[in-house]
Amino acid sequence: MASGHRWNSVGDECIRLLVTAYEANGEVHWPTLISATAALSGEMALIANESRLPEFGAVESRRVAQFMHDGDVKNRTIWGYSTTIAREAFGVDIETLPGYPSIVSQMGVQLLPGSFPALQVAAHLMPRETPLNAGPRYRKTLHALAGEAGLAMEDTSFALATAAMKMIGAVQPLGVRDLTILALQSVVAGARFVPLYEPVANPTQSSVDGILGREPEAQPKADAAITMPTAAAVAAVLGTPDAAGFGRRSANGVG
Repeated sequence: MASGHRWNSVGDECIRLLVTAYEANGEVHWPTLISATAALSGEMALIANESRLPEFGAVESRRVAQFMHDGDVKNRTIWGYSTTIAREAFGVDIETLPGYPSIVSQMGVQLLPGSFPALQVAAHLMPRETPLNAGPRYRKTLHALAGEAGLAMEDTSFALATAAMKMIGAVQPLGVRDLTILALQSVVAGARFVPLYEPVANPTQSSVDGILGREPEAQPKADAAITMPTAAAVAAVLGTPDAAGFGRRSANGVG
C-alpha cells in the first residue's frame, strides 16, 4: 500500500478536479460535493476488493467489509482513517457518530427511488442528487489520475477519503459533525451498492425532496474556495510529508 503522503497529494488533485466539476454559477453546494467524493471512495473500495458483483442492489462482501471497517489495523481501514481525522483534526467525539454496522443495516439492500441511499442527515445538508452519480461521471478520470500517480485502487479509495475530510475541514461552519456523518454514510453507500453505469437524472430540484414530498430548504452559504491552511492542518494530524505523511502509523497504530 502506498504511503499516506501519496494519499494526501493525490487527494489534493481530487479536490481540484471535483470542486471544479461541481461548481455552478460560481458556487459549490458542499454537502453534494462531500457526499459524492465519499461515495467515490466507497466505490473504489468496492471495485478493489470484490470482482463478483450482482446486476443491481447491495453487495455482501467480507473482503469489502474488512477493508472498510473490520481490518486488524483500524486506521488502515477507510472508516478508522476517516474517523481518526474527524477526532484529531476537528475535535469530533467519535462516540457520538453512528457505527459502521448500523449504517450498513440502515442502507438495507435496495436504493430508494432515484437511486438514493437511505441517508440520515440534517435536511439542510442533504445532497441535491444521489452521491452515486459521481461514479459514472468521474471514475474513469480518477482512475487515470491515480494511475499517473502510481496508486492502486485501494490507495485511490484512501486518497478520496482524504479529499472528503479536507473538504469538511474547509467548510466547518456548516457543521463538522453532521458533515462527517454525511461522509461516512456516503462512503458506505458507495461500497455497498453496485456502481451505476449511467448518472440518474433528478426528477425534481432535489431527488430527496421529491422522494419525501417537501420543498427544498434554503442552503447555508460557504466560501467556495478550499482553504489550504485548513487542509495543511488536517494533514499535520496524521504526519507530515517529511515523515511519511497523511495516514502514517505510529508505533501504537495511530498516525
